[in-house]
Amino acid sequence: MTGNPVLREAQHAESHAEPSDADLEKIARMPRSISPSDIEPNPSVSVGYPNRGLLRFGMRINDDRALKVKVGSQDSRHATGELIRLIERAAHEVAFRYPRAELTVGDLSRPGGGRFRPHVSHQSGRDVDIGFYLLDRRSTPVNAHVFVRLNNQAMGKQWGSLYKFDASRNWALIESLLSHPTTDVQHIFVSNAIKRRLLNQAIKERANPELLMRARRVITQPRHGAPHRSHFHVRVYCADDDRPMCKDRPPFYSWHQRATQAPAVSTLKPNDS
Repeated sequence: MTGNPVLREAQHAESHAEPSDADLEKIARMPRSISPSDIEPNPSVSVGYPNRGLLRFGMRINDDRALKVKVGSQDSRHATGELIRLIERAAHEVAFRYPRAELTVGDLSRPGGGRFRPHVSHQSGRDVDIGFYLLDRRSTPVNAHVFVRLNNQAMGKQWGSLYKFDASRNWALIESLLSHPTTDVQHIFVSNAIKRRLLNQAIKERANPELLMRARRVITQPRHGAPHRSHFHVRVYCADDDRPMCKDRPPFYSWHQRATQAPAVSTLKPNDS
């Protein structure tokens, strides 16, 4: 590599898909946009891909009566405005149906995005880890605010306490995430054992057929890496206002607005979670 520090820095930035100085200046001049869902200022810009990107003007998620950020994730509370509002809406809809329910929110992105170990993704403000709604050993709903690794029977221990997967509240969460009017979820990574319980609950509740079809497609166990037995990993597509700075990879589903621009395939990129 050249000894010129300016060229060396430029080459380093290019190798990590970071925007150039000209790109950053263009981002800084971008006007504040308006979210069509709630008509509130939304200045955030997702830059690049989830595993090679940055976040500009990211919004910070805050604890409230329906959600809590878990211990260990306080420094990774930032994301695009679209993702923050998606999470908040889902948490409040679940709490409306199940009073006193509190969503456990894990890592989103760092304030400026970028590489965030040990994650491969979570770089551009479009990924979030969300803990499961849990039951205690008596099948009473609890708000543990920790990620509990569950076995194939959807049970697990944390700090000496036994927890079970709450299919009702977790399906209510998935329903809300997949029915947002303006923000489309691309992936919900979770283990196959958890996916089966969610779909069984959906069938039990006679879920809307269109929503059930989306759930079957979007919820997947990663082909590479951890199966996600302790949390959901949710990813959303780029917002319209963030393109072309923001980059999506397939799959593009038939209900997604960009479906006609790429084939609707289900192949996942390796190590994409």
